[in-house]
Amino acid sequence: MQQVTVGGCKFCAFCVHWYDPTNSAIKPIYPASNHWEFDNKAESYCAIHPFKSKRKAFQCCEKWESKV
Repeated sequence: MQQVTVGGCKFCAFCVHWYDPTNSAIKPIYPASNHWEFDNKAESYCAIHPFKSKRKAFQCCEKWESKV
């Protein structure tokens, strides 16, 4: 697990387009300060790029939108 401040990163694990309906790859540490932990080995599909291979949690793209 890797810790990040969500305001400063644009990882797929924190994007609304990354398919993780139960948010199993992310976990809050200090939600008030936007400090979260995520599984950097997790993989899932992106709704923006549905026909491409799975994306890793630490990847990012120009269409990133925060889900936290």
